Amino acid sequence: MSSVSQRTATASIWTISGKFLARLLDFVSLLILARLLSPADFGLVAIATSVLVIVETILDLPLTQALMRQPSPSDDMFATALTLSLFRGVAISMLMMFISWPMALIYDDPRLFSLVAVLSIAPAMRSVISPRMVLFMQRFDFKREFALDLITKGSTLLFGVGVAVATGSYWGLAIGAVAGPTAAAITSYVFAPMRPRFSLSEWKHFQDMISWNTVSQVLSSINWQLDRLLLPRFTGLSTFGAFSVADNIAAIPYQTFVGPLLRPLMAAFSTVDDRRNLIAAYLKATNAITFVAAPILIALALLAEPAVRIIVGEKWASAAPILQWLCIGSLLGLPTNMMPPLAMVLNKTRYLALRMFAEFAVRVPVTILGIVYFQVAGALGARIVAVLVAYAASLIITRRLIGATFAAQLHAFLRPLAASLPMIAFLLWMEPMLAAMPVGLNLVASLALCGGAAVAIFWAFALLVWQVVGRPDGIETIVVQRLMPRRNGVLIS
Repeated sequence: MSSVSQRTATASIWTISGKFLARLLDFVSLLILARLLSPADFGLVAIATSVLVIVETILDLPLTQALMRQPSPSDDMFATALTLSLFRGVAISMLMMFISWPMALIYDDPRLFSLVAVLSIAPAMRSVISPRMVLFMQRFDFKREFALDLITKGSTLLFGVGVAVATGSYWGLAIGAVAGPTAAAITSYVFAPMRPRFSLSEWKHFQDMISWNTVSQVLSSINWQLDRLLLPRFTGLSTFGAFSVADNIAAIPYQTFVGPLLRPLMAAFSTVDDRRNLIAAYLKATNAITFVAAPILIALALLAEPAVRIIVGEKWASAAPILQWLCIGSLLGLPTNMMPPLAMVLNKTRYLALRMFAEFAVRVPVTILGIVYFQVAGALGARIVAVLVAYAASLIITRRLIGATFAAQLHAFLRPLAASLPMIAFLLWMEPMLAAMPVGLNLVASLALCGGAAVAIFWAFALLVWQVVGRPDGIETIVVQRLMPRRNGVLIS
């Protein structure tokens, strides 16, 4: 078990490092494009990408997860995975091209016709990424994925900013969105070579997971993109652009720290057979994700106003309060991220569909009514309600899947939040001073120092709480083992 923990921790370091640097490139891209383009430009592209995300999510196939379950995937399995992925990519591209004209009519903007058509190239490129990359995941080797992330985001930055500088239009966002997946597809065959061959001979290994996954993905796509589809009909493009930019910034902690952890954790879950050890691994993973992401989300929420002014400029000030509430929603939703990989590893994807349906049943009516009557505020309120419903459903399903008690699950989430209280007090004290400072190097330096101090306060108090409660096995154990010297194999305390 300790060996698996150490391998998972090492794999997590590689994936988080890759995603961090990739998000840093995204941040640089946003920093430049937000100054070259207008909120209306971002709003226009956000409409097109929202529809694309829905279509991609609905037609998502858990091919990587299915291959992960196979101890030694055969060449026929890889050929089947590539064939299914290609069918999916072509279907998405054709569907997006088909609906591009109706979208232009619905949103009364003819620019959407060509914009959607160009963006439809991206899923086709993603569909041909080498499926043999999964072999490195099974070995807890994420170095190549680290490099692939950097190449993808570097291409997005290079082409996106280049086109934006040359044209001064929203086409920079569109071309960048296509360039990244294209570079990833090419690079994947350098890292994991395979001769493309089309076959469906091993369909039986994918069909069960795909059937339930399709149901859950349909519900998930509607749950998480409904507000982005409705808001442009009830607000202006500039307001929706502010919402979209705030949503992108709020997603950075998830994309950098939470999402990258899910793959190594899924690999770790698949190696655990004993139920007691699986419960311990699940609770430890929930605890780790919260410890890593919670302080960042809290700091971003409490320092949203100066952060927005620095990142995207004064003209995006309306995005700051939106960012605050989006971060709070993401914080409350952290524990819900662990249930899907657990259900997939146990081949119980119907429970994932059940959770998505519970969220769907609440979120859709609340979102529609909220946006119709309260616009952006209604959309934010609906997200909070939906996250709480998803968390309650995840608690119940996880107990049914592995027997983890509600108290144990809540404790794994609430202990890191308790450790954040001194940090919250510190940030509330500092925020008025930062908000009063004009944009410049002084504000950037002050914000960086404040954020660093806040994280240091969080970890100091977290380790203190860990000592008080008896040093339970968790991420604090790994941190102490990494930081403290060893003597004869025993930690110096």
